[in-house]
Amino acid sequence: MNETLARELEPHWVDHDHLDDNYRPVLKMVRELIGVVPNCNPILEIWPTGFRTFNLLVPNLLNLPAALLGQGAPKDLVGIAMYASSNAAGCPYCTAHHCSFAIRRGADREAVLGDRSPAEAAVADLAEAMAVVPATIGPEHIEAAERHLGKGDLEWIALAVSLGGFLNKFMNAMGVQLEDSTISDVQALLRPTGWDPGQHLWTSEVLDGDQEGGRTLSSTGADWADVDTSAEIPTDNVGTYLRVFRQAPGAVRLEKGWTKGVSGRLGPALLMLEEEVGYGFPILGWLSSQKVVKAIATALRDNLDEAQSEIGLKAKLMAGLVYADLVGSARLSSECMLLFDLLVPDADPSALAAIRRFAESPAVLSEMPHGLTSNEAAALLLAKAASPSPAEVNEITVGAVTATLSPAQVVEVVVWLSLLQTLHRLYSFYEARSSLVGGDLDITADDDDGPSVDPVLVDPAVTGG
Repeated sequence: MNETLARELEPHWVDHDHLDDNYRPVLKMVRELIGVVPNCNPILEIWPTGFRTFNLLVPNLLNLPAALLGQGAPKDLVGIAMYASSNAAGCPYCTAHHCSFAIRRGADREAVLGDRSPAEAAVADLAEAMAVVPATIGPEHIEAAERHLGKGDLEWIALAVSLGGFLNKFMNAMGVQLEDSTISDVQALLRPTGWDPGQHLWTSEVLDGDQEGGRTLSSTGADWADVDTSAEIPTDNVGTYLRVFRQAPGAVRLEKGWTKGVSGRLGPALLMLEEEVGYGFPILGWLSSQKVVKAIATALRDNLDEAQSEIGLKAKLMAGLVYADLVGSARLSSECMLLFDLLVPDADPSALAAIRRFAESPAVLSEMPHGLTSNEAAALLLAKAASPSPAEVNEITVGAVTATLSPAQVVEVVVWLSLLQTLHRLYSFYEARSSLVGGDLDITADDDDGPSVDPVLVDPAVTGG
């Protein structure tokens, strides 16, 4: 059985009692939505900023709990989009969870697995094109989806798929253990598609010859596919709504603490990032929802806060540059270079050029740049293995990385890569959509004031101007 980062860090997982004492409303709400509290939470809390980032992005990019009452995109289509994107990205963990999520939101089982109406097919095609690396989404995907959805609803679909980028990257790169109940809920549905939990299935004891037909046997020799509870997956009902909304006040109180000092209005959010980070991310100018602006702005502020970083911004930005170049995002690469100028002004340009060559070269030919600290080299190694979809983190990577980086540093790097994957998917969507309307999502640099957002991107309806 393959070793994973999550399994290696298991002694450092944060106790569930601590999580329950501090985050009970959020955890209960998630349990109502997907049937379990996911195993990623005690790992994310090793670096608390990671836990906050995850639990801030999830409800806001999914428009929860409002989406349960029919606000925004049809929730069954959101579920199908998340399933399709996770399957395309090669994350067995998220594919399982999003299969269950889609069914719980009312999607037909046949539609989730591929027998789709024209609207469902258009949404799934768009989601898959956003999720593959490099992204292949183009104007034709936008046009096809807009035949069935309004622009506002389509944006919610894109936000859900972009959130899926965070989930896919973190769960797959870390090798998070898939919960037994999730496996039993979906395995009978997913097996005909070729799905296999792979590294996400853990056993308490590994037997000799434990691999048969690509499936892992338990310590008793039982096939993971023996249990089928798919018929018991519930769909949303009045009881679901009441239980979710009962937790909403507590979840809102937690979120207010996490987002303190951040506005959902575009102008103040950009100014906050200019003051805290030195750079206002242009992507915010394309978002229609104030709560999404606030969530993403907060995540960027916290992940680029030196005081909250365990590994340091230099190593973190190096890892980000590897991700951006490896997935072929010129926009993210430009932003990483801008962030180096702002946050690590003494970075050696030749060293950055060497890092970019390291990112772009085939794995077997990659040569680690010279002159790096041990932490920086480990961060680059982790980024190189974690950035593809599916991730290519193997036992060698796990051993080398965990021998050098602390558990919190490992989690921080993977959270950062996951946040970048959210941005990458958002950029791919808005770039494709802007090509239809003649707009552009520009990163500009003012000679005196540093990087800024192009004024043509600022929507007065969002800023309140």
